[in-house]
Amino acid sequence: MQLNTRQTRIFTLANLLGTGKPVAANEIIATLACSEPTLTRALKELRDAYSAEIKYSKATHSYHLVNPGQLDKKTLRRMTEALALNAELKSSDSGFRVVLDKEMKTAVSLSLRMRVLRKIDKLAELMGSSRSEAVEKIALRAIDDLIMEYKRKK
Repeated sequence: MQLNTRQTRIFTLANLLGTGKPVAANEIIATLACSEPTLTRALKELRDAYSAEIKYSKATHSYHLVNPGQLDKKTLRRMTEALALNAELKSSDSGFRVVLDKEMKTAVSLSLRMRVLRKIDKLAELMGSSRSEAVEKIALRAIDDLIMEYKRKK
């Protein structure tokens, strides 16, 4: 699954703080490559989404995960795996871009299970194309098969 920038930032921040040790704000900002206001928003989202209690120490200018809330080891491991997969996908898909030309193409959002996305990514890799082109090919083939099936029934 490809993560958006916000998800990548939140997952990375969770992994940084997940050690349970205080982490310097400057270190977090450098790792996330973001500004202080962006870090503040990311911390708020982490607190809200995972019920995590994160304290700021003015003396050391650092953040500390006091109560992990829903950020258990399993969740942190999944975040780490998602970040690794995302980095792998970005490095392998660097040459592919979705092209919405004037040929009546429209961007569509889909919610799919991870195993389906992995299969689509595998197909795209085998085709040497983008995920978008793979989904289009799958949809066309499935629609043609369904049309034939319904014609036979009538």
